Amino acid sequence: MGDRLKIWYYTELKKLYALNWREKIEYIWNYYKLWIIGILCFLALTVFLVVRVATNVEGFWLNGSFANTTARAGSGSALWEDFEAYGQFDLKEKRLEFDDQVYFDYLKNQARGNNYYNAFVSLTDAGILDFIVMAPDSLSALAQSGRLTDLRLEQTKALLERYSDRLICFQSDTDGAIPVGIDLSDSLLVTKYRVYSPEEGCALGICAHSGNLEQIALFLQFVLEEG
Repeated sequence: MGDRLKIWYYTELKKLYALNWREKIEYIWNYYKLWIIGILCFLALTVFLVVRVATNVEGFWLNGSFANTTARAGSGSALWEDFEAYGQFDLKEKRLEFDDQVYFDYLKNQARGNNYYNAFVSLTDAGILDFIVMAPDSLSALAQSGRLTDLRLEQTKALLERYSDRLICFQSDTDGAIPVGIDLSDSLLVTKYRVYSPEEGCALGICAHSGNLEQIALFLQFVLEEG
């Protein structure tokens, strides 16, 4: 195998020596273009993967979903950009993620068979999703799934007290009214960014297992113009 490779190598060199520069380029391209393209693609993929790994950011400053809206509210939207500037987040350290491609309503057959709802459950159970915003009655119903934080818990008691006049509750047969959301129907989400209409309103629920309560409080402060 080694001798055959040497014979091929020296044969090709002799052919190239006999050609001028233009002919050499044409010869190499005509006979080896597939190899050249393959090597270039491999190098480009390698560079892409190296850059991706080097610049990959793990963890979230905040990860929220805006459900059942056709308005732009996801990452890169005006809402996202304004909040990013407001919070002065270092995006090289962690990510700030907003998602506006979520469509489900627990009022409708408890969202059974809805892929968006299944994704919500997975992200919430994994502690990845921090909050979800939707119409107040839909948010109240969603509490039945067990994926929204009871605001009476110690870690959210400060938010409960601060927004006691905005609470959205779920009526439990055993525990009575459980506060699970904060009404934002008069917030910038409606008045400025028009993510939701004044008629339907909106409310924010904190996802179970969220570890970014400080950033959620900052977001509430931002949309309610408390800063």
